[in-house]
Amino acid sequence: MAQKECEDSMLPIRLTLDGFLRLLVEIDQALSEAQDFAALEKNIAAAVRTCACGLLAGALESLDEQLAANRDKTRWKPVNRKARTVVTIVGEVTYWRRYDVDPQTGERRFLLDERLGIAERQRMSPGLREQAVTLAMEMSYRRAAKVLSQWVPAITAMAVWQELQRAGEAERQQAAASRERVFERGQVRELCVEADGVMIRAREAEGERKHMEVKLAVAYEGKRPTAQGRQALVERRLVGGVIEGPVFWEEAVVEWGRTWDWRSVERCWLGTDGAAWAKKGVELLPGAVHRLDGFHLRRALLRALGREQEAYRAVCAALEAQEWGQVEAALKEAERGSGARGQERIRELRKYLRQNWGGIVGSGAAAGLGAIEGQVFHTVARRMKRHGARWSAKGADHLVRVMVARANGKPPVWRSKQAGGSAEGRKEARWCPSEGERLMRKQRAAGEW
Repeated sequence: MAQKECEDSMLPIRLTLDGFLRLLVEIDQALSEAQDFAALEKNIAAAVRTCACGLLAGALESLDEQLAANRDKTRWKPVNRKARTVVTIVGEVTYWRRYDVDPQTGERRFLLDERLGIAERQRMSPGLREQAVTLAMEMSYRRAAKVLSQWVPAITAMAVWQELQRAGEAERQQAAASRERVFERGQVRELCVEADGVMIRAREAEGERKHMEVKLAVAYEGKRPTAQGRQALVERRLVGGVIEGPVFWEEAVVEWGRTWDWRSVERCWLGTDGAAWAKKGVELLPGAVHRLDGFHLRRALLRALGREQEAYRAVCAALEAQEWGQVEAALKEAERGSGARGQERIRELRKYLRQNWGGIVGSGAAAGLGAIEGQVFHTVARRMKRHGARWSAKGADHLVRVMVARANGKPPVWRSKQAGGSAEGRKEARWCPSEGERLMRKQRAAGEW
């Protein structure tokens, strides 16, 4: 019996031998025709890919034979066999699989496709799809397609774009489905959160809007020194997307609730640049206190006053003393000696400081903040603010979510979530209600009231 099962699980010996014999013939031909190492390398690689395609097609058809032999013959009746072509990491593979029907219900299915989790119109294999999405996070879709085409033919920029959209949509759906569920994992008394936005160019199809904002937030427990003399964020977790501020913060609270137990968080420092949507996080993050980011504060001061002027030093001294009256006096003095444009910039600075005064006072307790600019650059700006790049809101949101998933080091949803799998695989996991979930519902109910 064991021998019979072993034989059933193996490729047909004739197919295997034919494949290797064909490989040996092509390698021999490559050796005889090679004029230099580059030609030899190219021809042998092509021969190996051709052999691999044949073996993969044979393995798929052999598995289909096993599924057909073990199917419920009282229910499923064979109709015919249909060919399917899938682009894999070794090339295009065409294989035949059986098409079955249930005479009672009329339901039709490909047992092989369901067994392997291959969606109905999925052209790329999981391995090639992963490579395409990974390249799309580092370079333009057109360039990613060009890189892949060196080994796998018939890869277009549109195909790479479509795979990235599917990956981003899977991440978005998981975030949307998880907004009502919060998980408790870690215990931490103090948490650092920073949020910022980066403007990217919008496509013409987005109407009158020329730019759109990508929102990004990072949460971490603190900083630790590294061997290179720098500092690394402890338990860094990112959240990003092209969505409205309230929805963004709901997703952030849920996502970070997978790592930290919100009931144990006594203080949450929220660092922002003063944007209204970013400061809204105080309403949802437990124990949150807003702090104005020092980088943006210094940039606002320099933009309005300049580095070498006496007014700059006077305003800085007033800010350190945390006396609004002294700040007002220093700004009025600076305004007297400025022209029309300078006075306008100083008035804008006064408004900015007034709106964020609560985030300036007592900011020394959150001196460890200041990591968001680097997170924005490495996660979003380096890829999405390249020359000539333009985005739709949906496409940008999908790309950001995939890049954030990679930065967080978690297994991406799109890698394991294969549409068209078994009924058991499509069932959504049921999660137990948590204390964090009840906290979120209470806050939301209070806000609605």
